[in-house]
Amino acid sequence: MIWLLGVECHCRVGAPAAERRRKQRLLVDVGLETDVAAAAASDDVRKTADYQAVEALVRAEAEGGERALVETLAERLAARVLAAQPFVSAVTIRARKAPAAMPRTREVVVEIRRTR
Repeated sequence: MIWLLGVECHCRVGAPAAERRRKQRLLVDVGLETDVAAAAASDDVRKTADYQAVEALVRAEAEGGERALVETLAERLAARVLAAQPFVSAVTIRARKAPAAMPRTREVVVEIRRTR
């Protein structure tokens, strides 16, 4: 398992329309399930997931457009990562944000796991 922890994105997400007026900080953790044996044995970056491409994909998807639900964003991120990374058999997406509508709650976290 390879983890990208805390990919910082600034996006428009929130159930009330007022919450989507301004970009909010959202942190995304991405878990890539992949067999790293071939890459490790050969020390060949071409035989594993491309971390930089995953980070760029996550940021571009999160920061593009507007969504009412973090759940929608998580599903879209999982689908895009699986489509773009042939060495990844499953992906876990954990998206976290401070909820503007719930000031006494530190974070809302949505976590999903999707497989090929």
